[in-house]
Amino acid sequence: MPNDAPRFSYPVKRKDPTRPPEEYAQALAEEPVCPITLATGDAAWFVTRYEDVRTVLSDRRFSREALFAPGTARAQVVEPDPDSLLNMDPPRHSALRRLANRAFSNKRVEGLRPYIQQVADELLDAMGTMTGPVDLADVYARPLALRVVCRALGVPFEDHPKFGSWSDHFMSLTKYSAAEIVRANDEMRAYFAGLVKQKRAEPGDDLISALVQIHDEEGAPSEAEIIGIGVLLLLAGHDTTVTVLCGGTATLLSEPEQLAMLRADPGLYPGAVEELIRLNGPGGGTSIRIATTDVELGGRVIPAGSAVLASVGTASRDGAVHPDPDRCDIRRPERTQIAFGAGPHFCIGAGLAKAELEISLRALFERFPTLRLAVCPHELRWKDFAALGGWEELPVAWG
Repeated sequence: MPNDAPRFSYPVKRKDPTRPPEEYAQALAEEPVCPITLATGDAAWFVTRYEDVRTVLSDRRFSREALFAPGTARAQVVEPDPDSLLNMDPPRHSALRRLANRAFSNKRVEGLRPYIQQVADELLDAMGTMTGPVDLADVYARPLALRVVCRALGVPFEDHPKFGSWSDHFMSLTKYSAAEIVRANDEMRAYFAGLVKQKRAEPGDDLISALVQIHDEEGAPSEAEIIGIGVLLLLAGHDTTVTVLCGGTATLLSEPEQLAMLRADPGLYPGAVEELIRLNGPGGGTSIRIATTDVELGGRVIPAGSAVLASVGTASRDGAVHPDPDRCDIRRPERTQIAFGAGPHFCIGAGLAKAELEISLRALFERFPTLRLAVCPHELRWKDFAALGGWEELPVAWG
């Protein structure tokens, strides 16, 4: 574990809600691999440079399964779920990931585009009947992301009132006690256990049905693993999309020249989405990993057994890879994206997220050409102590 004094306690509260904490940029410039204290009080290493972050995410010497060793550091107050895809290493992870990839293949994502457009149009029509200001997260971003991921997984959208509380607990670093988080997790797993039984009796064209069928025919994945996939993809899948859709909207509303280019040439939206993800990726870091051996990284030796937090948010603003990294440039030629991670745990829903953002942002700005933030950007509130951050709300108005 780090022997020298921690540089800061992670996460650092944002002074400017629209930008990552300055402490992360300072670490990148001055001490790109540095000791920190996690929200639980445990020690860890904070990794900031793009190339070093890619190493942590891709190198098998940095393990997720090693989290289950006794006395290992924790980023959250509860024990991780051993049946979650997020907490597996190859080869177990590889076999399960191949099955889960079926829900998010390019063909399946393309097939979902008309549905995404339909949902966006319905939500924007409803928003048009309202008198602003409204919370864009509440009336547009969250219901859109939930409806899409529910469609892909085969989860009944009418159950969505339960998901918000579960997500809040699932993502919490310090907001809830261990007992409260465990209770929410037990409720989620019980819900998906019931859904597995339902899909066995009445299968559909969705991921959970497909996994249940494979389980019944081949004995794998286990039902616990199916439940773990469902929990992870439902909660993390929609929460991250909400964050980037709201953040991307705020960024474009603050960059009228960039927005004008998009309106003049909608063909720029795919590139714009890449840039908005880079600037508004959820949170400052990834799930922690454990070094299984001594590893030299960024001029430091990370001892075996140490917790390591790869800061994808900071790496996304590494000037060595992205010149003028804090500037929004929807025509930026270099598309070296790290916000979705790298290596075995590269975001399984990356293609779907990009499609959602491209369609939903274009629909929003075409439907509401006079859209504006209803508060000063500095009055927005960021969820500093959620695992993936996120906006408390995004008030907007129009007309």
